[in-house]
Amino acid sequence: MDWNSVCRSKEVGGLGVRRIREFNVALLGKWCWRLLEDRESLWFRVLSARYGTDEGRLRGGGRQASEWWRVVHSLSRERCFSDHVSRCVGNGRTTLFWTDVWCGRVSFSVRFSRLFELSAFKGESVLVMSQLGWGEGGEALRWRRRLFAWEEELVGEFILLLVNVTLQVNIEDRWLWTLENSNSFIVRSLYNYLTIQPQVELPVDVSSIWHKDVPLKVVVFVWRLFRDRLSTKDNLLRRGVIHHDARLCVAGCDFVESTPHLFLHCNIFSSV
Repeated sequence: MDWNSVCRSKEVGGLGVRRIREFNVALLGKWCWRLLEDRESLWFRVLSARYGTDEGRLRGGGRQASEWWRVVHSLSRERCFSDHVSRCVGNGRTTLFWTDVWCGRVSFSVRFSRLFELSAFKGESVLVMSQLGWGEGGEALRWRRRLFAWEEELVGEFILLLVNVTLQVNIEDRWLWTLENSNSFIVRSLYNYLTIQPQVELPVDVSSIWHKDVPLKVVVFVWRLFRDRLSTKDNLLRRGVIHHDARLCVAGCDFVESTPHLFLHCNIFSSV
């Protein structure tokens, strides 16, 4: 039995042994969460004094930073962590308008990257932008140059997203961890996300598929199948193309859409 098989859950024939690398990453994720959630903590103040902050976020420190901090800072920006962190806005005082994820699943700086480049207020909070006014003609919508027609259309879409946003003066902003129903970070949730789709090695000698009498497109397809390179949802999830919530089989059978599932176990597609 190889190590990948040992690390699979017992439900699928493994021994349930933890994957050390993924478990270490999940533990480091706890540090990323603490430094986001509690800016009054001793560690945040120490790191802030040592490396400084940029728009309220700790800086990486470059090559002069400790190895531990370089790893933690890098992880906080990797999609396996950052894609599952968002802001619940109350008064908007501590949420960055453009770069935090607080309205929708991606930040405005990503969704409206052109407008972000042109904005005269890149580093302001949601509260400040609201006070400036983000409705049509509002001061928050001040740009570094006159907009082209297609950019004006982006502004229209942008304003529609904000029209129903109402800030709550007496409620502080807070962070949400979207992999848990409680919205609080748990090491197990990140570990499960990192290991939910262990690569399955198929005991097939792929050199046996290269026959000249078989159409090339068929050979390429079979080769991709055996190498687990098809665009199944589990592969798209690992590449960051789709969200974690969209990983289940399109047939509606409540299983993750993986190559083994589609071709061997799915009640709908395996028969095909």
